[in-house]
Amino acid sequence: MKRLLFFLKNERKMFIKLTKNDFKARYTGSYLGIAWGVIQPIITILIYWFVFTVGLRSGQRPDGSPYIIWMVSGMIPWFFFSDALGAGTGAFMEYGYLVKKLNFNIGLIPVVKIGASLIIHIIFLTVTTMIFNFFGYQADWFYLQLLYYMFCNVCLVLGIVLFTSSLTVYMRDVSQLVAIVIQIGFWAIPIVWGPEVLTGKFKLIFQLNPVFYIVEGYRDSFMTHKLFIEKPIYTIYFWILTGLFLFAGMYTFRKLKPYFADVL
Repeated sequence: MKRLLFFLKNERKMFIKLTKNDFKARYTGSYLGIAWGVIQPIITILIYWFVFTVGLRSGQRPDGSPYIIWMVSGMIPWFFFSDALGAGTGAFMEYGYLVKKLNFNIGLIPVVKIGASLIIHIIFLTVTTMIFNFFGYQADWFYLQLLYYMFCNVCLVLGIVLFTSSLTVYMRDVSQLVAIVIQIGFWAIPIVWGPEVLTGKFKLIFQLNPVFYIVEGYRDSFMTHKLFIEKPIYTIYFWILTGLFLFAGMYTFRKLKPYFADVL
């Protein structure tokens, strides 16, 4: 982790420049520009809200909170994770011309994709906070905990992206597998359905997913007002697993990067 932070510090100017360019490139040629970064997830949320609230009559949660608020608070971190994972997996393929430059640090490329997704995440998070305030969930100091869970999300997806993006250079099918995993992951995490339906071993199995920790963390910050230090065992487990992902991702990247230019 220290090596990663030192790397970003040294390359911060290039990182900021490339992240801005990548973010702008996503919406180049569209009339609404970056507004699509908010419009698309909002439309998705409205669709699920209509299906579950109107169609399936899931107006309120068992604790009495509005279903739409509970669902959105879980979708926010998932949108960032899935967007960063999907975009980051094909990063070296997209920026192949930079990979072939001898004087360019290609380790920046996956990080740039995550940075661009993070910008969209922050914009969407700001809009969502306004919506929550409208529903009576006023911002308080618990919202500061969102910074911690955002950091968790970035570290987790970075480790995975370093691994998947490196493999994608040699096996193009990896990007397709990641797309399938993202589709399954949305339903495998309590985002549109409540974790209270799980009991015993099933609940433990679902909790082993590190994204579950982040999703519940966002809900704790927005709604239930629980601190991450109140679940120390789960927090330790998350960071051990995330550390393993980061180690595996950086190890795979270092081993494969000398041959990227030849393959691309």
